[in-house]
Amino acid sequence: GKLSLQFFCLSKIQANTMKFSVAALLIASASAFAPSSTFMPRTAAPAIAKSSALSMAFESTIFKTEEVTFADTKETIVKGGRDLFPLLPKAFEGIEKIGVIGWGSQAPAQAQNLRDSFTEVGMDIKVTIGLRSGSSSFEEAKGCGFSEEDGTLGEMFDVIKESDLVMLLISDAAQAALYKEVFAAMKPGATLGLSHGFLLGYLDSIGEGFPEDMDVIAVCPKGMGPSVRRLYEQGKEVNGAGINASFGVHQNVSGKASELALGWGVALGSPFMFETTLRSEYKSDIYGERGILLGAVHGIVESLYRRYQRQGMTAEQA
Repeated sequence: GKLSLQFFCLSKIQANTMKFSVAALLIASASAFAPSSTFMPRTAAPAIAKSSALSMAFESTIFKTEEVTFADTKETIVKGGRDLFPLLPKAFEGIEKIGVIGWGSQAPAQAQNLRDSFTEVGMDIKVTIGLRSGSSSFEEAKGCGFSEEDGTLGEMFDVIKESDLVMLLISDAAQAALYKEVFAAMKPGATLGLSHGFLLGYLDSIGEGFPEDMDVIAVCPKGMGPSVRRLYEQGKEVNGAGINASFGVHQNVSGKASELALGWGVALGSPFMFETTLRSEYKSDIYGERGILLGAVHGIVESLYRRYQRQGMTAEQA
């Protein structure tokens, strides 16, 4: 899918360290990833109101937008920063409790960043961690200042039932296994928040979709959770430090989903936010990150190593 490659690359890789042409690799392998009936959903997804096309332009009545140009393509962005924190109460209007579900890479960082941002501007939104019963992560969450005594730590489905914004940050496999229970537990009017578009890809593949009566948004930091937290803390001294994030609005029943997503990104400390869609996000992640960075780079190096040895080089030369 079409995603801001410039921001993605700035956050994910340093191009000057690459010893081969990524562009050539993309061209050579494009046919391998071309759509085919083999990988299409078995049944058509429900026809619900959702966003699947990327316009590269969006509007906000709360945050100032800017237009930038990359390779003759104009794109709208929001520049984040701690100076925007006073706008958070308006962006999070109607949100009293946020449930951060899970304790993997992103959840600890995002929960702490949101909590600290709200505290800084005197907001009383409660950020609560939701974990499965018996999870060893309870102790880790307590170490970060969340507790059952003050209502900021609890069993995941209890937390989901009470939350106005459910940030579902559990693993891909857990999302696929538990999505029905999560949807059923969410209270009317609650918003589903994601930091990865995988769940949409899974629902597409089985011909299902999100419940039509809820907002579905995504804020996707372009870095691992520890970096999201570390650079947020650095931003306390250097305004604008942080991890860039894409955001997407898949369903906007309330009419407020875009502002909430932007507020989420600002509260995380993202210095730049740019628009994507859930479908573009998971496709670009599978192709660019999991396919190229985590798969192809290793595979190319190993295949060249073997080829050079077959051509007569020693293992050291290869």
